[in-house]
Amino acid sequence: MKALFIVPISVLLMSGCASAVKRHELAAEHINKAVNCEEAHGHIASLESHKTTIREKLVNGVASVLPTSILLNVILGEFTSRAAIATGAFDSKVDSKISDIQSDCMLKENDRKVMLVKQ
Repeated sequence: MKALFIVPISVLLMSGCASAVKRHELAAEHINKAVNCEEAHGHIASLESHKTTIREKLVNGVASVLPTSILLNVILGEFTSRAAIATGAFDSKVDSKISDIQSDCMLKENDRKVMLVKQ
């Protein structure tokens, strides 16, 4: 009887945090990409947008410890991503890359480039 409740709840939790896993995969591409200093501000903004929220960390943490979710995550190949999101390792990698860009391109931490758009 408990299994009847666990499976739908697991599926609901998994669907709610799929976007975080997708962002994790996209951010991995940005982290490994070489950065042109002329585009550093855009690259930093892109990396900042890939950071996870506290809700996403919580949901992915639950999804990575429930037995049914673990099995499904392993089958889908998402277990490593979900664990990295839940533990904060993912955000640490993003912050590290941002620091590398700032030091390599000699940017100040609060230096934000203002972009003007012609209307």
